[in-house]
Amino acid sequence: MRPVLLIAWREYRQYVLSRGFLMFLVIFPLIVVLGAAAIGFIEAARPIRAFVVIDKVGGYAAAIDKEIDRQHRRETLNAWDQWLDAALDPAKMKADEAPPPFAPDAVTFARIEAFEKAGGVEAGLEIVRPALRAGVPLFRAPKKQFERLEAADALGATISADDAVEALRPFLLGQKKWPGGAELFAAVIIPPEYTGEASGAAAQYWSKNLTDPGLEFAVGRALTATARRKLAESVGLDAAALDALADVDAPVEAFDPAKAGGGVLEDADRLRTAFIPAALTYMLLVVVFGVGNLLLTNTIEERSNKIVEILLSSVTANQLMAGKLIGIAAVGLTMPAIFLITGALFAVGGGDQGAAAREALGALFSGHFVAVYLFYFFCAYAIFAMIFLAIGAMSNSLQDAQSFMGPVMILVFAPLPLMPMVFQNPNGLLATILTWIPVYTPYAVMMRAAADPPIAEIIGATCLMLAFAIFLARIMGRIFRSAILQSAPPRARDLVRLARKEPR
Repeated sequence: MRPVLLIAWREYRQYVLSRGFLMFLVIFPLIVVLGAAAIGFIEAARPIRAFVVIDKVGGYAAAIDKEIDRQHRRETLNAWDQWLDAALDPAKMKADEAPPPFAPDAVTFARIEAFEKAGGVEAGLEIVRPALRAGVPLFRAPKKQFERLEAADALGATISADDAVEALRPFLLGQKKWPGGAELFAAVIIPPEYTGEASGAAAQYWSKNLTDPGLEFAVGRALTATARRKLAESVGLDAAALDALADVDAPVEAFDPAKAGGGVLEDADRLRTAFIPAALTYMLLVVVFGVGNLLLTNTIEERSNKIVEILLSSVTANQLMAGKLIGIAAVGLTMPAIFLITGALFAVGGGDQGAAAREALGALFSGHFVAVYLFYFFCAYAIFAMIFLAIGAMSNSLQDAQSFMGPVMILVFAPLPLMPMVFQNPNGLLATILTWIPVYTPYAVMMRAAADPPIAEIIGATCLMLAFAIFLARIMGRIFRSAILQSAPPRARDLVRLARKEPR
């Protein structure tokens, strides 16, 4: 046993103490922090989209302006609510203790109007300023995303809808700039026969950029709101009544009949039933494949550099194989363990900002997730690690391994497109089929861990998986022991012979 542990320690130390692994541990948190900062920076640097409206009916350009302005006011109030939750010192004032309409609440038309009548952001800052955390930046309203240009500046006031398309084309294609130097992002053309009804002519949205549909959606909302407003007026409803109808949001509370204490679903319950199994499943897939690759490249390197011959002069092939499997498995557990410890430290010392981490950790350890993850990690690792180890033993270079890695990659990642369907119906037919396929049993059971799957099914599928893992270990072990010292990599047609025959 001692040689096996020595090899395992050598494999573990080789990766955990390497510069690349240590740099990863330092860089990963930085990437998370910088990524969050980059999102804010990119959002702030987002260009203002300039557009023009050719309105041959009348009133629609103003309706689009109104809808865009209303959307910006909604985004401002929503951003205010989020900033207030993070910026206030709860020892001085909690967010919900701020006077309405400044306290976080549903963002409705009525609250938007009340917020602006009460003085808007400036008045809200004066109220909450004494209760802000030290050093917190003051609230800044998000900038407007869209700006409407006057069509008459470049096209004249009398141009027809048909002629406007050709006149606007060089501006839309970037060949010409609008008077004043603006780049035209899009054009909206309302033809004279447009009525807003489904049976009538359609409004036209022209833009070369198809990847940013924000303005298109805003225009669609504006035209839809205008059509609804006209219909409401025809039956005697004014604009205020229509806005009041839009503000109606019937309260719905979710309950779980299996939960004690009234059954009311809380955020922790949703974490436990949806987020935690999903996160652990993807982590299981990524970690198993990642450490499998480490095992593959390490075995190829030792084989090509003749290091394996030196090792086999002191230990047996079985001891070398077992040591490699144990050492790399420990590497695979080190990464999530470090992330877990980091999350725990942030939850303990992060104050109110660590509340989400505390809730997630509470949901993680409140059930059987950790035990299930560890068990099925070792099962999945045993299956795929033996495959990678055998491929490494048959290859003198990564190029030699590529012919085997293609099918293995397809095998590993085949269930990825099916995972959302399994999460949505964890006890359905697809989930059951994946559970009974041994190579996918670990991922399927992890996905279903919070859905109370039939225990007989899980036990049966797990037994089948263990039997398959034992069979695979015997076959791949024979290939490893037979091929590890061969100077030339075996051909595909030799695999059956190597798998059936024990090396001498």
